[in-house]
Amino acid sequence: MGKKISIDSATLMNKGLEVIEARWLFDLKPDQIDVVIHPESIIHSLVQYQDSSVIAQMGLPDMRLPIIYALNYPQRHQTALKRMDLTELMTLTFEKPDRETFPCLDLAYHVLQLGGIFPTILNAANEVLVERYLEDEIDFYDIPRGIEWAVGQYSSLEAPTLEDVLMYDQDVRALMEKWKNQCGTE
Repeated sequence: MGKKISIDSATLMNKGLEVIEARWLFDLKPDQIDVVIHPESIIHSLVQYQDSSVIAQMGLPDMRLPIIYALNYPQRHQTALKRMDLTELMTLTFEKPDRETFPCLDLAYHVLQLGGIFPTILNAANEVLVERYLEDEIDFYDIPRGIEWAVGQYSSLEAPTLEDVLMYDQDVRALMEKWKNQCGTE
């Protein structure tokens, strides 16, 4: 994983971004999407159907597999990757996310409820703040504080066009300079 992805994992923003992605990929409402922490990283997604059955996508924690699948979709090709041996798995554990310690997840749900341009605002602010954190300019918990501040600076824009998304993305990045200079690490 790269540095940004590592920080997004540490703040649970990676899960928040996956919630936003799942909302659009599967046309779900935010309250239909749950996040579960699975430390072994064997189960990559679960779908629970209306009859209560659950189907899981499982695999070893290796990003090469989904990349190979994406490049060859819809076919599945044999790979030289290690095969999963279920008898070697000791346990599969699941935990609820600690939303108090990691508020970025709830921020992602919040922007989904707001809709419109707000997921763009969240993403742009997060990218700037993670970069600042990696440069030791802000503290870890300034990331969710800065995102929340950025979201609060805007009004709703329903059904944004691609041009709107690109414009807001740049605007938020510029706005984050103001947060750094005026609000900083409060």
